[in-house]
Amino acid sequence: MTNVGIAEFKTHLSEYVRAAQKGKEIIIKDRDTPVAKLVPIDDARPALPKIIRATRSWAEFERMLDAAPDPPQIPADAIDRAIEETRKDVYD
Repeated sequence: MTNVGIAEFKTHLSEYVRAAQKGKEIIIKDRDTPVAKLVPIDDARPALPKIIRATRSWAEFERMLDAAPDPPQIPADAIDRAIEETRKDVYD
């Protein structure tokens, strides 16, 4: 643990931050009175996403997409009715 005055801390801030990254605790004092503590974060490294290897080729994936059934078509009158009902709810 290191004790440092505010002026010294401000002057050498980047050095104290690097020390904290390495696991050191820094006590910051104002006229010999401790006012703050700079401590390292437990795990400062961001979590990387897990990489999952492909089990199929791109061509096989495209064949699967081509073989999938087309999505059902919504009749135009059903869409018009839904829009009209929404307008009724808003303007009533």
